Amino acid sequence: MKLRIIRVDLPLRHVFTTSQRSVSVVRTVVVELEQDGLRGHGEACEDLFYSTDVETMHAVIEQCREQVERYALADPVAFWWYLDPILGKNKFAQSAVDCAACDLWGKMKNKPLWKIWGLSLDRLPSSSFCFGLDSKERMLERLAEAPDWPAYRIKLGEKDDMDILRMLRQHTNAPFRVDVTGAWTVDTAIKNLALMKDLNVELLEQPLAPDDWDGMKRLRKEVKKKNYDIPIFADESWKKEDEIDRCAKLFDGINLKLAKCGGLTPARLVAAKAKHLGLKLMSASSIESTIGASAICQLAPMFDFIGIDGPLMIEKKVGIGAHAEKGKLIYPNENGTGVKTAFR
Repeated sequence: MKLRIIRVDLPLRHVFTTSQRSVSVVRTVVVELEQDGLRGHGEACEDLFYSTDVETMHAVIEQCREQVERYALADPVAFWWYLDPILGKNKFAQSAVDCAACDLWGKMKNKPLWKIWGLSLDRLPSSSFCFGLDSKERMLERLAEAPDWPAYRIKLGEKDDMDILRMLRQHTNAPFRVDVTGAWTVDTAIKNLALMKDLNVELLEQPLAPDDWDGMKRLRKEVKKKNYDIPIFADESWKKEDEIDRCAKLFDGINLKLAKCGGLTPARLVAAKAKHLGLKLMSASSIESTIGASAICQLAPMFDFIGIDGPLMIEKKVGIGAHAEKGKLIYPNENGTGVKTAFR
């Protein structure tokens, strides 16, 4: 195979703010693998919360160039294990390489990955559209720019969170999926859960700090006592697979991101494990291009909730592929992950 590492800056249409940070440009690493005239692509965006930047990802991937370029791809699972001694230390870099290998493998098999893996597109979840924390006026503008989506994923984490939800509720009947990114205290979460019952909140993601396990125990007890029916999902509270067992005792579901798993290959196993533990699955990834969105779409039939809106938030297009149109997942007539890039 031939290995190509491409660093891409993805300027956003609007500054995107969470309770932790604001970004106007997302930096990403794209991996291209070529064999027998076919090319596969994978992507991983930097995430400073996970101490991962593009320079580190690039350097780690470069370390395995010799191993990659003397390898003849026949099975992405074997390839994943072959490179794990090098790439395993950086899951984001590992994910970019694995997604590229899976995409290439699907093209070699002349089939889309979801079909190879025996999945069906008959019952796909609807995608939400996400907008970041901002002034009430700007959040209303974001809502107006993306009308008629079946659900909205809203970043919160301020004192007036419930006022924001009430204001937005006046302009849409669509369910809200609230992501706090760990900004609330236990008392705030308990109070807000009671208020959100009447605001058609479909789920609550990461209400407490990632390592506040004692707080989650208290919150879980209170949720059961008052019979709240809003499922609570873990995102930052799990960084690796062996933390999912702990999450299963305190959360209703997990947000599965390919970059945290190390790619599509392990993500399938993580999804199966989470389901076995009784957890619901969502995938609402960080802002990424069509390359990353097309990859996660291959597992969409396994999810209860999904958010494939990243490509709509960026000004620069890097290709075409699986995507969402007003919540409906659209799959192209392409093999692998379904992505066709603009790179030459």
